Amino acid sequence: MTTTDNELINATQNWVSSVVVGLNFCPFARRELANTRYLVCRHPQIVRAIDALLDECAILDRQPEFATSLIIYPAFVTFEHYNQLLNEGNLALERCGLLGVYQLASFHPEYLFEGEPDNSPSHYTNRAPYPILHLLRESAVEQALKSYRDPESIPARNIARTQVLGNEELARMLDSCFSHGHKPT
Repeated sequence: MTTTDNELINATQNWVSSVVVGLNFCPFARRELANTRYLVCRHPQIVRAIDALLDECAILDRQPEFATSLIIYPAFVTFEHYNQLLNEGNLALERCGLLGVYQLASFHPEYLFEGEPDNSPSHYTNRAPYPILHLLRESAVEQALKSYRDPESIPARNIARTQVLGNEELARMLDSCFSHGHKPT
């Protein structure tokens, strides 16, 4: 059975609420919940997926009430394929003169930080129910950072939190984002 766009979005919203906000991985996320767009791009080809990203930039340009968009890319199942998408997304922003206006944050169910052991709980700071490119307005990021004392400490604090929780609990939390507590097939 194919997962519907609504199911993809619901799992992502559950993840933002319970993991990103719930564990305070991003101390700025709570205030932006109402100003976040969620959309699904099912195109498996990088070129078409990047077109969706650039279309979303244009939508955000026209709708300044939205600070951020989470674009869910269910076709980019492998982390390697997803990383190609992320790299091409950043290049597209640069080619279009949008770096400095927008930036990308990356999330994937198999996220691995380079140089970290594969079993490190720290990977869960960037693990999500589905592959996601998080499109953020650079001005909103800058404003949020000004209002937060010592933003450079956020990654270390998040890693410490994942170490305390451990892989088993973090995997359970991620799995609980899906309807009925299980991943769709």
